[in-house]
Amino acid sequence: MRKILIVLLTIFGISLAKDVPSIIEEIVKYDKSFIKQHPKSYFENFKNKQKPYITLVSCSDARVHMNVLEKNPINKIFAIRNIGNQLLTSFGSVDYGVLHLHTPVLLILGHSHCGAVKAALGNYEEEPFDIIRELDHLFIPLANLKNQKLDFEKKWIKGVQANVDYQVELALRKYKNLVNERKLTIIGAVDDFVNLYNSGEGRIIIINVNGETNPAKLKKLPIFDNLPEREKDLIIKRIN
Repeated sequence: MRKILIVLLTIFGISLAKDVPSIIEEIVKYDKSFIKQHPKSYFENFKNKQKPYITLVSCSDARVHMNVLEKNPINKIFAIRNIGNQLLTSFGSVDYGVLHLHTPVLLILGHSHCGAVKAALGNYEEEPFDIIRELDHLFIPLANLKNQKLDFEKKWIKGVQANVDYQVELALRKYKNLVNERKLTIIGAVDDFVNLYNSGEGRIIIINVNGETNPAKLKKLPIFDNLPEREKDLIIKRIN
């Protein structure tokens, strides 16, 4: 029973240090509320088949969740989460979303104050082996930043950007044909709940589309045609 409880707590991202009975009560309470708000017909739409339109690779950080993208993400977002929003540690899952579910968008979502990026910019040799193994994959995107003499806050967010760019690059190598055939668009973005981009806390900042990182060029892409210019200025930018 304890093992099952630990698995449940892990799935829901709950710390064992908290009042476990209260946490379980909250889970059950929320689930009951969800069921009341959604009739049987709601589940009929997807109980036999999923049809998401976004394959999302995001960080496992508890501050980053799908509801920043969709009010109701069920059956819309095929989500893969790991420390540092990495493809190499989850390519099988990413393949499933892109190649089997045929989502037209692969969204790689980093975030401000990413703990994985912070750790990889420093010395993480005291971490458990499996954490070290995952952080090691961040060496390539962050190598050029590690020894730069920058204010750490700026180095940190530039590291987040560099990591997102690297993940987009990896995805482009693997799914090049789909991108060329315009069946897949690979978007790199940052969930900025710290307001480092001065667009407001919680804004999703788009920094990369199919390898293009120049904000001026990004704003001219057809995928942004439905957005007013002021909206583009808010969400399409980079920290240099």
